[in-house]
Amino acid sequence: MSQQFAPDWFSPPGSTIAMFMARQNLTSGELARRLNADSSFVLRIISGTEPIEKAVAIRLADALGGTPSFWTARQSRFEAALDRTARKLAPEVAKTWLRTLPLKDMNDAGWIACRSKSDLLHAALAYFSVMTPDEWRDRYAAHATTFSYRTSEAFESKLGALAAWLRQGELQASSVKCATWSPSKFREALVAIRGLTRLKEPAKFISHLRSFCAAAGVAVVFIKAPTGCRASGATRFITPDKAMLILSFRHLSDDHFWFSFFHEAGHLLLHSPGATFVDGDAAELTEKEREANSFAASSLIPMSEHERMLNLRSNMNAVVRFAVSLGIAPGIVVGQLQHHGVISPSQLNGLKRRYTWDQVQSAITELTP
Repeated sequence: MSQQFAPDWFSPPGSTIAMFMARQNLTSGELARRLNADSSFVLRIISGTEPIEKAVAIRLADALGGTPSFWTARQSRFEAALDRTARKLAPEVAKTWLRTLPLKDMNDAGWIACRSKSDLLHAALAYFSVMTPDEWRDRYAAHATTFSYRTSEAFESKLGALAAWLRQGELQASSVKCATWSPSKFREALVAIRGLTRLKEPAKFISHLRSFCAAAGVAVVFIKAPTGCRASGATRFITPDKAMLILSFRHLSDDHFWFSFFHEAGHLLLHSPGATFVDGDAAELTEKEREANSFAASSLIPMSEHERMLNLRSNMNAVVRFAVSLGIAPGIVVGQLQHHGVISPSQLNGLKRRYTWDQVQSAITELTP
């Protein structure tokens, strides 16, 4: 008697959807419009955290091809495999892992769709595309090695928040259309991007920033960090020809945002394409971090102007004139003066531009993936 095939792995319908999308050169935004849904819904379908119910299957068949029964059968096989995976985990192991994840933040942000507590384990396994917590830890713990919280439960909870943020970055960046990675084009783009620092509102610079980077093979995504994640930015090559650059707008000020962007750009240009770099308040100052800091500082304020900057002191008018002469925002100069100890952290902060997350979210919503 033949046994029914029950593979020891699961593959979400999203991998098939991604194949259909690639053949038709569709982004998640374009598919969302065909489905009359938002991009977060499509990303949940792709990751497997949103079930393909009958109504969705009909819309997928119209939007991509196949038949509704094809998509519902694909979902059924996935759910069966996912359920087998979940049942193999010891209950205490599963509970301990889930406690490390910012599940409420993930659900509120639309990264997962959990209708009950019983959905949580399935959603977490699908979201991270892992079979066990150990596989999850092996995949993401290495990204946190530059952080100082390397011990005990504190590390586990921080790792959970960081991993959720990085995974969302991977999902969103994968849907951004980009040219083939070109270091020379990216360096050229940074010259134009430097001028964007003068624009006051995120709605006026976010789309341009993404476009300049996409033309050089870099997918820039803007993702609010969940509770417990202290990252400001991260970079990784998600394919040999495409880089991901995530920004969190962590401090909601122009000096910090732009320094973070140029810091991440430095990692892409200076360091191994096989590495993942995560930067934030808890990051250790390694040699590569120093190099990325130096790259950011000199990209924004050339070293030839460094001595002149340090002589500005706390003269507001002089700082503004200096910034105008360099074609950058005054807040960036203030941030560097504070960093070098020329002025105190409380001085000239009125020259920094402050954002709200509502402003950022509104600008992100207008982007077309």
